[in-house]
This record gives sequence, structure tokens and C-alpha cells, in this order.
Amino acid sequence: MIRITNEESQKVNDYLVAHAPVYDKQGYYTEMSKKLGVSQEGIRKRCRALGLTHIRINSQVNRVTKQPNVTQEDIKNAAEEVYNKLKDRKRLNPKFFKGERLKSEKWLQLFSDLQYGLVVNKVEVGGLGFFSPKVARIRLEYLINVIGRILEYYPNKPEELYIACLGDNIENAYMMENQQSRISFGICEQVIKMSELLVDMIVALSKFFPIIKIFAVVGGNHGRMGKKKNDASPTDNFEYLIYHFVKQRLSNMKDIYFEFTKAKHMIVEINEHKFWLEHGDTVRSWMGVPFYGIKRELSNINAMLGKFHEHADYLLAGHFHTKANFEDIFMNGSFVGGDAYSIGDLRRMDLPYQKLLGVSKKHGVVWQRDLCLIDDPRKLEIKIYK
Repeated sequence: MIRITNEESQKVNDYLVAHAPVYDKQGYYTEMSKKLGVSQEGIRKRCRALGLTHIRINSQVNRVTKQPNVTQEDIKNAAEEVYNKLKDRKRLNPKFFKGERLKSEKWLQLFSDLQYGLVVNKVEVGGLGFFSPKVARIRLEYLINVIGRILEYYPNKPEELYIACLGDNIENAYMMENQQSRISFGICEQVIKMSELLVDMIVALSKFFPIIKIFAVVGGNHGRMGKKKNDASPTDNFEYLIYHFVKQRLSNMKDIYFEFTKAKHMIVEINEHKFWLEHGDTVRSWMGVPFYGIKRELSNINAMLGKFHEHADYLLAGHFHTKANFEDIFMNGSFVGGDAYSIGDLRRMDLPYQKLLGVSKKHGVVWQRDLCLIDDPRKLEIKIYK
């Protein structure tokens, strides 16, 4: 290229400013190189020196160099203009009225597997459990206190408490071989003391609830008089004696109702919803909680009831010492927790729980709470050998 003078160089610069590069336009440097007789690299350097590399279009240059002053009023007017152009749409409008009277609920306390008389020696289960008649009384008192405590802060206080007694209130003395070594006293004393405990519990709860209704099923396996399930009729069961004594003791108490049946189940209506009560030992299981088995149980129950144009909305059961709920089935825990059989043979256990349910007229069971019978289970310790 021929060297150009300063005057000619200024003319090149003036031309480039007048014909600034446009964004995304291809071949600009080649075109300017041919027109001005300057190398493409020279054109690039001049554009950079003149600040022409970021210019897109002339209108944009003007907007960059000459920004108008935008006030808050301008922004507000622009926002209102955009808002007015939007189409109206229906918004959510929940009708919640603070202070409106709450819909009445009824509480349902599941009660099962206290097994009064049983002794669980810590040493025999490696510290994974412990139980005795004294512990049973402590945990029963704790259950009553927890229910009262919940009532203190629960806004929708119920007028009625239902108690579903699902069996295994005693441990027995003859149901299993060598059972004598696992009990604190014999079957007659178990029946007498358990009857007194049930009466005491109901009287204590009557301080919190104007009306209490208790429904009990006889068919617990720990109360049976034979070693095998079908060795005796359903009423040849020590639980039958317990419920008979309790009903007699409560018969003259106002607004306390106690009913039990000779069958292995009961159907109870609570807030216009029907509950099937059973102990749970009729469910087939093997080494654990029979989730599929108890689902079939409810299906079979409703197939039977359907022949009478009836149904069960829910199934309540104990027996497995494990709290659970699924598909309208509520399984209760126990007062015992782990024992020599569950820990030693099944390698399964749960902490002691009893289940409390809230029943609404419109929606059935609307909440549940598993009441742990140990104040702070995190403080429990097991033996670790070193």
C-alpha cells in the first residue's frame, strides 16, 4: 500500500465515521479497504481507535449518546399502560372467615396390646426393650396426660371421645410354653388388675371429655384359653371377663358407655363413618407387618358387608405392635415395644405407641397422631460392648 499523508488519513477517518460499521453486516472491512485504499487491518485499527467497533445502527448510536431523563412518574405511567392492556382473568377468592365456628370432630383413641403381667428383661433383649406391670402403669398414665395436654392447645376440642379396645390387654400364663417365666403374676391377678386399670383410665379421661364411648373386641390372642387359635370358642377368652367387669363398674356413670361383643369384630359408627374393629390375629403374615394381607382383609370384609348393603370405611387393628396407616387401614402400636419374641425371633420392634384419630363428619379421618408412651425416646441407650 502507498503511504498516505496526515490530511489523507483524516479524510479516511472522517469517511469511516460517516459510514460506521453496522451490526451483523458482513464484508465491511473489505469494502472500506477497496474504497479508501487502506488495508483491512488498518481499517480495523482505525475503527477501534474511533470507537466504531460497538456501533450497531445509527438510531442506536443516537439513543446511547442522547439518553432521555426517565422519571418515576414515567415508569408508573408505562406500567399502568401495560396493565390496562392485559386481559382480565378470574383470580382465586378463598372464603375464609376468621373466627368462624369450627366443624365438630370426634376423637378416636386406639387402645391395644398392653399385655399387663408381661416382663421384658433388658438383659435378655440386649437393652432394646424393657417392660413390667409397673412400666405398664407408668405408660398408661403418660398416655392419659398426653391426651389432656393435646386438648390444651387444640382449638377444635371434641365433645366425645371414642375408645377402640382391640385386645391383648393381658399377657396370659398358658398360651405359650414356658410363659410362666415371662410373667410377673398369674392370669387371675392379671384380669383383676387390668379391669381396675381400664376403669381408672376411663374415669381419668372423663375429666377431659363430656361423653366417652368404649367399644371392645374380645378376640385377642393373648387372652385365649387354649394354646392354638381354634382350641376354644371366642368367648372362652380372659378378655371377655375383663370387659364384663369393666362394664359393670361403669354402668352407673353418667355419659360413659361401654359395649363389647362375643364376636371377633365390631362395626362402630363414628361421626357417620363406619369402622371395623378387630384384633388383627386373623390376618395372615410371616415375619413382619402384613401390609398386603390386611388390605385383602378389608376387601374381604367389604365383600361380606356388601351382601347386606353395608360397608366399612376403615379397618382398625392391633396385634402387630407396629404403628402404621395406609389405604383406610390403621394399625395400632403397643404398650410393650420390643419383647423377647419380636426382638429375638422376628428381629423386629417398634417403640411403644398408641394411635389417636380425629374424625370429621364430612371427610372421615382427617388427622392422626401416634402418641409415644416414652417421654424422650432419644435418651434410650443400649449396651455396646467394647
